[in-house]
Amino acid sequence: MLDVIKQAAVAAVEAAGPVKLLEATVLTPPPGLIIQLGLDTKNPIPAEMLIVDEGLTRAVRKIRVASTEEGLESATDQFIRYEDELQAGDKVLVISVQGGQSFYIAAKGVRYGSNA
Repeated sequence: MLDVIKQAAVAAVEAAGPVKLLEATVLTPPPGLIIQLGLDTKNPIPAEMLIVDEGLTRAVRKIRVASTEEGLESATDQFIRYEDELQAGDKVLVISVQGGQSFYIAAKGVRYGSNA
């Protein structure tokens, strides 16, 4: 019975902090994406455990361009091809989902100053 109470207490504490923000470095770019969390060189995180924000991927996106000419409004659909994709050495902000079984790459980071 005491073990069940301890397990419930541990679960409650973990639930209070369901995510962690971490800094990581891209070791291998997509499609075989691998990242390293902090200075942990022994446990690289493979693509199978990663979710990448769409804004950090190579993709074609549709936009609507509106214009007004001679008092008439019009809009056309156009497409933009984003070629920027994660590269080896990029610093990224990673959100660790509770349990550490998956990681969400939310953004690329840029450092300014002497440690850049």
